Amino acid sequence: MAPISKQAADAWDRVLDAASALAELIETSGIRIGEEDLEELTIFLAANGPTVRNMVKHLKGPWPPGGTDAYR
Repeated sequence: MAPISKQAADAWDRVLDAASALAELIETSGIRIGEEDLEELTIFLAANGPTVRNMVKHLKGPWPPGGTDAYR
């Protein structure tokens, strides 16, 4: 395995922190997803944060308005 720079390691730590926060959001939403799939999905979303952010930047708030329980 090639050595990794501190900068790259810090960036990966930020991806994992974001993935953890995304996993918590999804788990509390009531969406049913397996643990391995949840981990893979949240790491993918966090690692692609700038692209995801660009896709959702025009959203103004949760849907439906006044709540976040659209999937319950």
